[in-house]
Amino acid sequence: MKALIIATFGSTHEDALRRDLDPVVEDLKVASEGSPTRVAFTSRMVINRYEKKTGIRYLNEVEAVDAFIDEGYKAEDIFVQPLHIIEGFEYEKLARLKSRGVKVGEALFHDEKDLKRFAEEAGRRFEAPTVFVGHGSHMAADKDYDELNRIFEEKNFPHRVCTIEGSVDDRVPLSFMKEMGYKDIQLAPLLLLAGDHAKNDIFGDEESVKKRYEEAGIKVTPVAGGMGSWDFVRAIYVEKLRRHLEEVCEN
Repeated sequence: MKALIIATFGSTHEDALRRDLDPVVEDLKVASEGSPTRVAFTSRMVINRYEKKTGIRYLNEVEAVDAFIDEGYKAEDIFVQPLHIIEGFEYEKLARLKSRGVKVGEALFHDEKDLKRFAEEAGRRFEAPTVFVGHGSHMAADKDYDELNRIFEEKNFPHRVCTIEGSVDDRVPLSFMKEMGYKDIQLAPLLLLAGDHAKNDIFGDEESVKKRYEEAGIKVTPVAGGMGSWDFVRAIYVEKLRRHLEEVCEN
């Protein structure tokens, strides 16, 4: 690897970018051993809204690759480390770069091993019953949320997962919490950046996951920040990048 692109869906919320994105970017820069680095947003909508709001434009993944190539890098010397949680629609934008010879890494939840590691880490870090709320996808990768629920259950952790737009709605963990008699739970974004979805769909005052749990008689304690602010999640992304670097050295 001679150049690194760190790719995320992005956010228009400055607090989320500084709190949740900057730490994981800095950790990956250190792990990249001095490689030139660019941050790319995969959401064109977010790019446009952020530029309109701030006057600053983030590159999308294609533009980031083109920028490195314009500087003299070969496509095969560019590595993209996704910060996406599952390998859904936004990840597919990155996967298409492989046709140009660009190397693309794994999302946080790439396989069963990743899901089990996350469940074990979360089980240690979150002692109180916790509902993790992800975005969800209409693609096959949405099954990862069901699988994570199965692993939590298998390991007897008092945690469950639901999604905002995927197939696992918040009634699934709500039923579990009520069945177990939990009256006080934590609610955590299963999102890299705790921006618009976290503030409105998860913790908002109207039509939010938090609101529905409170109406069911359960006290909710919000977990501040997105997953980029969690050290064990950053460590997983760093390990994925380091595995790629090791493969490059071996070849």
